[in-house]
Amino acid sequence: MVSYNPAPANNLHAPLSSMSLIGLANATPAIRISASSTANSQSSGRTGQSIRQNALRFIIDNSYFSQSETTIAVDPNNPNHVVGGFNDASYFFCPVLPSDCSFSPASLSGFTTSTDGGISVAKGNNIPDLNIAGSFLASWGDPSVAATIDGNFFYASLALNPGSPIFGNGIMIAKSNANLFNSTASCNTLSTAIFNPCWNAVLVFGKTTPLVFSVEDKDRIAVDRDSSSPYYGSVYLGWDHFDLFTGQSTSYLARCDSNLVSCTMLSGGTQPIISGNDQFVAWTTPVVDNSGYVHVAWCNFGTFTTFGPVTCRMTTSSPGGASFGPTTDIVSYMGAGTTLPKDTVVIGWATEQFRIGAGLISVAADLTAGSNNLYFTTQVCTAGHYYAVSPLFAPVAADNPGNCGQSAVLFSRSTDGGSTWSSPTTLSKPAVNDQPYVTVDSQTGTVYVVYYTTQYDSFNHRIDVVASISNNHGQNFHQSRVSSVSNEPDSDPSMYNYIVGNGIGGSFSVPQYGDYFEATAMGGSLWVLFTGNYAVEAGTFQTDPFLAVLNSQSMQ
Repeated sequence: MVSYNPAPANNLHAPLSSMSLIGLANATPAIRISASSTANSQSSGRTGQSIRQNALRFIIDNSYFSQSETTIAVDPNNPNHVVGGFNDASYFFCPVLPSDCSFSPASLSGFTTSTDGGISVAKGNNIPDLNIAGSFLASWGDPSVAATIDGNFFYASLALNPGSPIFGNGIMIAKSNANLFNSTASCNTLSTAIFNPCWNAVLVFGKTTPLVFSVEDKDRIAVDRDSSSPYYGSVYLGWDHFDLFTGQSTSYLARCDSNLVSCTMLSGGTQPIISGNDQFVAWTTPVVDNSGYVHVAWCNFGTFTTFGPVTCRMTTSSPGGASFGPTTDIVSYMGAGTTLPKDTVVIGWATEQFRIGAGLISVAADLTAGSNNLYFTTQVCTAGHYYAVSPLFAPVAADNPGNCGQSAVLFSRSTDGGSTWSSPTTLSKPAVNDQPYVTVDSQTGTVYVVYYTTQYDSFNHRIDVVASISNNHGQNFHQSRVSSVSNEPDSDPSMYNYIVGNGIGGSFSVPQYGDYFEATAMGGSLWVLFTGNYAVEAGTFQTDPFLAVLNSQSMQ
């Protein structure tokens, strides 16, 4: 069977996240950092050498180990309250190099807060782990955060037994309390702890006793903000469920009440699968519109012997998520009979500057009064197919596109609640364009699509963040640069993959920037939390989350 995943996950077809790949590898770092680079660093990244950037290093961390896969949320009732999430690689390295860390994180799921709208950092730490009837599950990254309706925040992540996912894995979610923004309260979770004074965590779905022959992956969340909905305040969690026996995947979905007292499976478990007969599903993404209706999108990747075709779809339910209707195609590509037959899935970059989230999608709803609009974005490879992936990483298929030289960010919109979709339009300029994310200003209806791009580098290597902006509900866009300085993605030596024996580099295997980054918009302001190497720690530029906050005037 052809697979998009490197070994040992190459029996699974649709692309797994970087965190699931590490979990399946039963990762224990084989550290090979030279003595000269292991000096204890207490730098916060705020002092000493750094690159002038219009973004704040949004983390409290004294180690030089990397963070990636950023997610961001702002309280709509108090925009001063900001919460960011990220994968925290120091979880792996601090136990091995304790002199380089003030403490060993409890989990891979890190968080940071701000009490002044993102001008400064207030506090940060890691989400607690779980102990389910004596079975330990670590909070295992792939973070997704969202504001609740009562001034708190949800934080969802993978949950996994650190020994191996076959000993237990699932999907978890935590809700914060008033301590999170109390300057006198600690929000620290120490190593192997299952308690944090600021977060209450529960297991949404999973198996905690060996042997487990499935893997849960790539969780995304959405909150019902319709005050007239019977499920007002509930949070929906979508994720990909991989079967280790068949190599196939399906879309799972759950709904938890606003206080996480109970969670109900809506797809998967004993419930019908919303992705139907699709065999290689990835990027299951829920969104709730301003009438409380639940929309779930995903992409189906190829066949048992090909990488294509790729078809991205959506299904919709009335509030509660118990009555999903027919499936609607949003866009398809890669092969005869598709919308864009010559475009292909991105499985790696010719310039190898950062890991891609293969086939990543993002969906958003316009929550302004009277709107029925939904927006969709994804990335496709448009030119420059180079070096085909070797059988070591994926069996060679006839339509293997190899490494991509240029890619495009595609955008589609629906004005009728997901029943029909516009033909995809290209928002990006000719370059490497990656990891698009769409968000809508809940007050103005302005649409933002943020993504990484190499358009400012003639060698298609150094990275910037840009935003494509629409002030007329997705009909036309103009572009604004979010980052003020291009980023050198390969400057961080800790991005070398220490998990693979003898080490290995390149975008096929190194998590680097992960699979995604996110943004949120409100009241004419845009918060973008992205990954960059702008601050020096332990003598080299290291990978950290950076928060850019822009207003409508600066993005004209």
